[in-house]
Amino acid sequence: MSSAKSALLTLHLGAFLMGATGLFSKIIELPAWDITGYRTWIAAVVLFAWVYWRERSIGLKSPRDYGRMLVLGVLLALHWVTFFYSMQVANIAVGMISLYAYPVVTVFLEPWIKRTKLDWRDVVSGFLVLVGIYCLVPEFDIDNNMTQGVIWGVISALTFAVRNLLLSYWFSDQTAARSMSYQVLIVALLMTPILLLSSHQPSTHDWWLLLCLGIVFTAFTHTLLGYALRYLKAKTVGLVACLQPVYAVIYEIAVLHTYPDWSTIIGGSIIMAAAIYESVREHNKATLIASIENSA
Repeated sequence: MSSAKSALLTLHLGAFLMGATGLFSKIIELPAWDITGYRTWIAAVVLFAWVYWRERSIGLKSPRDYGRMLVLGVLLALHWVTFFYSMQVANIAVGMISLYAYPVVTVFLEPWIKRTKLDWRDVVSGFLVLVGIYCLVPEFDIDNNMTQGVIWGVISALTFAVRNLLLSYWFSDQTAARSMSYQVLIVALLMTPILLLSSHQPSTHDWWLLLCLGIVFTAFTHTLLGYALRYLKAKTVGLVACLQPVYAVIYEIAVLHTYPDWSTIIGGSIIMAAAIYESVREHNKATLIASIENSA
């Protein structure tokens, strides 16, 4: 199996697992800031231990790489913080819709950063994803305090898109686990003051859930995403990752027994169509390149 095909399968598995992340905000009885801090510290320890065990080294190649990793870590921290904050000042619907503007942002930013040509088909796919997300949460309303939520959500989408693009551009030859370990560590360090000042303490039940969230749904899933970014375009990763709200609906049915309405079904169908189209197009492109290389 080629690297591109393997990355595509890895990407879909990561998106499926990431869809469950929202459940932890409901079943862990801690503020979102505390959850972010604990999950990143747990993930950082696991990732660095894994990298050292597999590669016998945790260092980066050059001093410049440490500076670049710092930039990526700050962007990831800003993404997580602004995403949660957008939901706090507005609601979950605003946070979700605003965040998933990032595939559209990626489609427009990637050609500029990598000096490639903008493909109109990617633009159409990106806007279809936004339409689908809007259908998933039709109660979206920007009146009153919603405006601030949209602003913070768009900032979250922008930072996430830029982080993904820079990660694929700067560290395409870096292992996904090593790259993610440094980014998560930086987020954890930035969140440490919040943990120290927090009046909330995790219960035994919360600790088990935090361990699961930190190991499986942070360290593992984001490593999968990082691996996919090494071999696929960031816009492909962004569009396929938009399957997460659809998977989240499946998790809600299975765990919380909440059933979707027709707007959710229609929105999910649009998102899946755009993601499947982008995946098939990337698969066909990878197959063509592989056949040309084999015949050469």
